[in-house]
Amino acid sequence: MNFRPHGNIDPISRDVFQQQLVGIAEEMSMALRRAAFSSIIWDMYDYACGLFTPEGEMMAQAETIPAQLGIMSTALSHMKQAFPLDQWKPGDVLVCNDPYKGCTHTMDIVLFSPVFLEGELIGITSTIAHHVDIGGKIPGTEAADNAEIFAEGIILPPLKLVDGGKPNPAIFDIIAANVRDPASCQGDLRAQIAGCRMGERRLAELFKRQGVSHAKALTGACLDYAETYMRRVIAAMPDGRYHASVLTEDDTTSDEPLKIAVTVEVKGDKLKVDFTGTVAQRDNALNCPIASTLSMTNYAVKCIVAPEIAQNEGCNRAVEMVAPEGSLLNPRRPAAVSVRHLTQQAVADAVLKAMAPLAPNHAAAGCQISFPTFCAGGFDERPEKRGEDGMAPYYVISDIIGGGMGGSAQGDGLDAIDTHGGNCAVLSAEVIETLSPLRVLETSLVAGSGGEGKHRGGLGIRRDYQFLSERTIMGAYVQQTRDETRPWGLEGGKPGQPGFISLNPGKPGQRPLKSKIYGLKLEKGDVMRFQGAGGGGWGDPKTRDAAAKARDQAEGFV
Repeated sequence: MNFRPHGNIDPISRDVFQQQLVGIAEEMSMALRRAAFSSIIWDMYDYACGLFTPEGEMMAQAETIPAQLGIMSTALSHMKQAFPLDQWKPGDVLVCNDPYKGCTHTMDIVLFSPVFLEGELIGITSTIAHHVDIGGKIPGTEAADNAEIFAEGIILPPLKLVDGGKPNPAIFDIIAANVRDPASCQGDLRAQIAGCRMGERRLAELFKRQGVSHAKALTGACLDYAETYMRRVIAAMPDGRYHASVLTEDDTTSDEPLKIAVTVEVKGDKLKVDFTGTVAQRDNALNCPIASTLSMTNYAVKCIVAPEIAQNEGCNRAVEMVAPEGSLLNPRRPAAVSVRHLTQQAVADAVLKAMAPLAPNHAAAGCQISFPTFCAGGFDERPEKRGEDGMAPYYVISDIIGGGMGGSAQGDGLDAIDTHGGNCAVLSAEVIETLSPLRVLETSLVAGSGGEGKHRGGLGIRRDYQFLSERTIMGAYVQQTRDETRPWGLEGGKPGQPGFISLNPGKPGQRPLKSKIYGLKLEKGDVMRFQGAGGGGWGDPKTRDAAAKARDQAEGFV
């Protein structure tokens, strides 16, 4: 199938077609979210949808979380190796979650479905969703002290979940037998299928309306336009090599921080991102699989080079990435990877830091990549939740707390957001308290947490949870807890304040906790406090506008 010839495509037709593709991806997104069972999907938006050519190039994506979108094309290449395209047929849905087959961590299950029109394969739809639990030793599956991937729940190699429209019950049954909340997991899988089916219908309708040959030409034009745009912007940048490094906490197998080093080389209209110098893989779950490293590299480059154009595979053609095998960013199987999100956030942070001099108007100071997150599970002993037999149901709940974005030349950093590869929402207190025996005692901005500057960093979030069951098991983590790891300032701005986790703050027995928690047992009445880091400041604090200083005081930001 040839998408290349498009000499007769005008720019308006091209751009309208690109937005039609984006609209299909967004409609897939709505279908998935509204059919999902788990709050991590329908309230936090921890999922992604995309459209691909049969060759595996992304045509369009929905705007949910960048962390998952970049891996789709990598996973698709592995899927096509296991199932060549001539074995795909209408009604198929293929599944995989193996981090060493192009996926991220086992909780992110990837589906692909082919789109046929009049017997011809015209495209492929894909959905990824984070399943709140996929097995493993603690609720939520993620445990920073895992040494091997075999501790991280069920691993699905490339398989046909639906074969010619007929579901494979054995796969559904195997998954259900290995997870803590089988009803929600299976429901979320079916919601992903619904998202794929929506994409199938809409893409076939679009290609039929345009005519297959013309739609192929339009697709090629969209991809080539994005490539040309990226190359021209890169060509306008000064050739050279730009270096940066960031540190993040290990606190699991070592007190020594993890160093991510990067060199960005600009040469003509090409850009090379080389992570040589990054630490070797660790015997814990902070390792980042190569697909996630590639995803965050492409994200960071696009933020600096061309944030204003639609994302498709053309944006990535001018970018080469090098991540040495056996390093933290390209581990060898069977290294554990379940907490890879912390590391991939640092990948984006390092690339953005290195590229800041290349496009000052697109750059920002260091953002929070603290990502305070927990997943808790146990029995919900509240009387209204018990079944007719009096038994308490098992629950699993997860929440993600944001922090501050770095200040920039354009203004102050945003407060209370999940930056870079995340973009997830904080779970609403009402949802948490309905679905689990947890009570949200406080959710607030942290005054003074943003770094000082001409434009200050955004503020972090503080959230307190009280546990109402007799016994809860929790896994949790946070980054940027030390002076050397907190968000960095830019152009003379000050760093943001660090994040932390503490147990029973202000009560007898209160204590700070390390940045990684795995299998912590909580008792009824215990309170956990999570706080995200503030963003770094931009510019000399002495040059901050007097009116802005007055507003900071009036609104309690400082």
